[in-house]
Amino acid sequence: MADNQPQRETSGSAMETLARTFQEMKFRKKLLGGVDEADVWRKLEKLQQEYETLYNRQAAHYQALLEEREKALARLTQDRGGVARG
Repeated sequence: MADNQPQRETSGSAMETLARTFQEMKFRKKLLGGVDEADVWRKLEKLQQEYETLYNRQAAHYQALLEEREKALARLTQDRGGVARG
């Protein structure tokens, strides 16, 4: 991913994106039956790249949430005189 901006994508919508990719996937047929093996490998590579992109977006989103939580905890600790109370 070019930028590290977290994407607001839930795991449900990520799975929907992958499912849509599967539904839209068409394989080139061979003249005498079956499918073109090279075409299948190209499609699998595309699918793997799509999955990796979605995974990286979700990882960035959760990292941003963790960083946001750490900042909030640091502010609370600082506001309470350096002592975190639970």
